Amino acid sequence: MSDMKPAERLRLKTILAYSLPALAIGLSVGPVSAILPSLYAKHAQVSLAAIGTLFAIARIFDAITDPLIGYWSDKTRTPIGARKPWVLVGGMIVTLAVFFLFQIPPEAGIAYFGFWALLYYLGYTMFFIPHMAWGSELTTDYVARARVFTYRSFFDSTGGLLYTLIPMGLLYFGVTQSTEFSPEVFQWMAYAVVLMLPLCIIAAVVWAPKGEVVSQKSDNFLGLFKSASQNKLLMRFLAAYVVGGINSGLIGALFFPFFDAYLSVGAQLPTILLVIYICQIVALPFWQKVIERIGKHRTWAVCWMVQPLALVPLLFFEQGTIPVVAVYVIMGLFGFLGTASAIAPNALLGDIVDYELLRTKVDRAGNYYAFLMLIAKISSATGGIAFIILGAVFGFELSQGAANSDFAMMGLALMFCVIPGLIQFLALPLIWNFPLNRRRHEIIRRRLEQRNMLHHEAGA
Repeated sequence: MSDMKPAERLRLKTILAYSLPALAIGLSVGPVSAILPSLYAKHAQVSLAAIGTLFAIARIFDAITDPLIGYWSDKTRTPIGARKPWVLVGGMIVTLAVFFLFQIPPEAGIAYFGFWALLYYLGYTMFFIPHMAWGSELTTDYVARARVFTYRSFFDSTGGLLYTLIPMGLLYFGVTQSTEFSPEVFQWMAYAVVLMLPLCIIAAVVWAPKGEVVSQKSDNFLGLFKSASQNKLLMRFLAAYVVGGINSGLIGALFFPFFDAYLSVGAQLPTILLVIYICQIVALPFWQKVIERIGKHRTWAVCWMVQPLALVPLLFFEQGTIPVVAVYVIMGLFGFLGTASAIAPNALLGDIVDYELLRTKVDRAGNYYAFLMLIAKISSATGGIAFIILGAVFGFELSQGAANSDFAMMGLALMFCVIPGLIQFLALPLIWNFPLNRRRHEIIRRRLEQRNMLHHEAGA
């Protein structure tokens, strides 16, 4: 018998157990994407061009591993379910990679950074894709599925909150002399991840139900791509995500340089991130209610419509003159407005998986979340391209003590505050009138239930 939970039976402890690993993973994702590349450029003899090249190599690597892991995850059958073994192994690889990646040796160079970064990306993929598919399989209800991903986002944001508190805690206990992110701070952050991540994953594997992987028809790896290309809902969804990924890639890669070099508030970066994560956590119940009222696709569109506008006021302050309180307000608003993009698309993709199951009789949850992750990674490679453009076109340098021209600073400001938002607006026509709403998803679920009943009766 399946252990899938209908909406009325999906208990809070089930959702909490499932979501717990996101807490520890969230402690590593932000540092790896937003802080670590800049620290290697600043302290470990790694050039911006080398980092940009590494991002490109990593995306090629992902293009191979992501679909394979999604496909193998869907095909896995064990006594503990299809997803749990992958989550467990992926989490252990992330733990190992973080321990070495967060050391930042002064003589490291691009080879050291590249090896451990690629291993981290592999482990994270092995964890993330099955974990997201697992969440979509805990319930078939439109609203309850959004609730699952709301709690997952809460734990993920709380993990991000913890990594911003670590520099403050180290300063309070006299371990460091400031709250600035530094190689010493990252060493302590590594210890936190190594301690927390295995415990959180083991707890989820033991206490959370395995969900249900339903497939009435077998499929091969090549058939996956053919079928996906024929799913118009998936293609439209992924097209929107390409645009959003470009936006995230630019902002994520330039986050540290903008606040450190342009606004000259690098020492306040942990506090700025703390404000962002607090506002994201506060925003979660708000956006959950919005989803219940207007649906996942409309909530997603509203989020992408208003969030980019929050960064524009940063352009009205001269370089290095903005009051730090203003930074807190602006970035807090940015975090609040963007929280829906961590809930609505992930839950909506679970509904698209149901549509694919009705259409082809094949459960491709792992594959579809693999596509989502791959598209996000490939489009976010613009972060690496942004480093190359900043260096080659604007002459920007991030090394310790570098003096940048006004032209270089202008390029940095435009690429962080303006260009990502303009790109994100292009996705709105794809999202606003997305065909799969709550009513249509309920029709899909009823038809799936009717077909399952006929299938069981025929096999009886």
